[in-house]
Amino acid sequence: MPTEIGAGDLSDSAVRAQLDSILASAVFSRSPHLRRFLSFIVEQTLAGQGPRLKEAVLAHELYGKGTNFDAGNDPVVRVDARRLRDKLREFYEGRSDPIVIALPKGSYVPVFEARSPSRAALPETRRTTHLTRTRVVLGGVTLVLLVVTTVMAWRALHAPADAAAQLFPLASYPGPEGPPALSPDGRLVAFAWPSQDSGPTDIYVKAVESEALRRLTETPDWESSPAWSPGGEMIAFVRDGQGVFTVSQLGGAERQVSASGTHVAWAADSNSVLIRDRDGDAGPFGIYQVFLDTLERRRLTQAPVGAGDWRFEVSPDGRTLAFIRYEREGIADLYVVPMRGGEPRRLSNWNAALTGLSWTADGREIVYSVQGPTVSRLWRIHSNVAAPDRGSPLPDIPASADNPSISRPLPGQPARLAFQSITRDVDIQLMDLNAPVVNDSIESKPFSNSTRIEASAEFSPDGKRIAFASHRAGTPEIWLAERDGGKLQQITSLGAVELVVGGWSPDGARIVFDATVAGNSDVYVVGADGGRVRRLTSEPSIDGLSSWSADDWIYFSSTRAGAIPDVWRIAPAGGAAERMTRNGGFQPQTSSDARYLFYLDRYPQRSAIKTTARLMRLPVAGGKEELVLEGVRPFAWAVTGTAIVFVASERDFDAIDVYRLSDQRVARLGRLGFRISGTYNHMAVSRDGRWALATQLVRFESDLMRLDNFQ
Repeated sequence: MPTEIGAGDLSDSAVRAQLDSILASAVFSRSPHLRRFLSFIVEQTLAGQGPRLKEAVLAHELYGKGTNFDAGNDPVVRVDARRLRDKLREFYEGRSDPIVIALPKGSYVPVFEARSPSRAALPETRRTTHLTRTRVVLGGVTLVLLVVTTVMAWRALHAPADAAAQLFPLASYPGPEGPPALSPDGRLVAFAWPSQDSGPTDIYVKAVESEALRRLTETPDWESSPAWSPGGEMIAFVRDGQGVFTVSQLGGAERQVSASGTHVAWAADSNSVLIRDRDGDAGPFGIYQVFLDTLERRRLTQAPVGAGDWRFEVSPDGRTLAFIRYEREGIADLYVVPMRGGEPRRLSNWNAALTGLSWTADGREIVYSVQGPTVSRLWRIHSNVAAPDRGSPLPDIPASADNPSISRPLPGQPARLAFQSITRDVDIQLMDLNAPVVNDSIESKPFSNSTRIEASAEFSPDGKRIAFASHRAGTPEIWLAERDGGKLQQITSLGAVELVVGGWSPDGARIVFDATVAGNSDVYVVGADGGRVRRLTSEPSIDGLSSWSADDWIYFSSTRAGAIPDVWRIAPAGGAAERMTRNGGFQPQTSSDARYLFYLDRYPQRSAIKTTARLMRLPVAGGKEELVLEGVRPFAWAVTGTAIVFVASERDFDAIDVYRLSDQRVARLGRLGFRISGTYNHMAVSRDGRWALATQLVRFESDLMRLDNFQ
């Protein structure tokens, strides 16, 4: 008797192994279109999306046809489906494969049949007859899919509950793959990927257990933050500068559900999405609920100060929202709040950089990632802890792990966990701005680099020495070197979470910097030869991004007057601080004669791909602030004796431009031979305008991993 469906091995992995065998065969080697056709319909069927495989969907997904596709005038899908059936018959001729993948006539949903060894070499006519009989007995393609799904669910229910966790690669393409988003059933993963070494990212969907990959978006804009609807039918994502969109996971027409937002997740009922946003262009970010039927918004959270609320996810039962809150740069913790409203409750006590989170399938725990000095790790914590705690580290993951995503399997069964494994190396490049440009480019050379992160750097008043922040000792500390990299020495040992070099005193004897220590961000001073570190500020506010003026004042940004930072100044000996701006301001620098204060008006959005601000000028003696330049990149500008030097970001390159204070005109000095690092974005220029330093992202590797049988 023929082997009925379900009698042999029809697991997802077995079907995919058979698919790989077909695609690798000589029959299909010269048919890339049919390879893609077959791979797509098989993966969609395994993902439970077989009923959606209509002619119009395939025309859009496989051939790029628009919404005006007319199947009556364009038979391309039907023609290739017929060719695919012929190729499958040719492949199976005389073979003894344990699984038959067939495409029934008049349908685009493949049928999978397990065969016993005694039936493996049946003549072609008998095999075809058997496949036909199987379809008739089961009553059509929909019932075939139902039976297959039922068999797979039965197997899942009877799978060993204590199976050992297993770690596998999930996606290892060239370039950085964005944080993973597992489909609820754990069979697909969505992520942002540039597909080339650099450039805008698109949203891709990949099968977890095979290399089947398809592009969901294809625009010149940056897309990120894919999130699956609870039923797995839709994906929401962020398009930089345009807001939040939803689209079928099979592709097709997009719907804009918010004109702004930098992160998105779904509510449990699929009737609304949650977005990270804020009212206006300043202040901390909060989390808003957007109802899809009316697009009305309801605010769920609002941080009092700092960058605000970050990654978030709704519990499986839909009652609780877990989120990460940043009240100061580099300092975050995990919170929960009822979806119906209420006061957020703090779960963790890290006072460190948290990068992502995901609920376990039973809704009892939250898995979250903590960024360490060299690698990130995953931790898990119960959602009902009585007091802030850390929980316990997740075993079985030896690699760096960020941004977890957990599937939602059947009750009592192991889940699948995906995460991002990131490696970074940021170096500093030294440039002589007086040297001739070569092919319109400014030549550069590495400055005292390591295999870790080198970040902010500042020249001494005479331009001969450089103070910079480096992670080479494990935590960010201040290091000092000659301009040629000689006489390297470490001058701080604070063990800070975040550290930014501010500048040198006019006599070159001291250095001002800001650091986050024990959960508070403050301004510090240290001698250029090392020695005792002196803390200048001790307010609970966020104080930092400091600089030292020529007339011996220390300027810094602070939130002590409100959520939006302003510029303040304090004497190097300490004492009361004086407020300088009233309409917001950060990253202050003064002119060489200390008559004018330059600063940016708006703090950058955390997670925004492209962020600029307005460069403002204020007379130190008092007067009205005025606009100097629009569209200045934070942390990538500097004041010299005669000009403002800044980085201009073009589509294909970065360049250094100069705004001359004498005639208020902008001129280009030259292109850079590298891109300024995004996360550790920084540029500094010596007071005489000759030498420049800028951070370069030398290495950013981001692969996706999966942990099966996660309990």
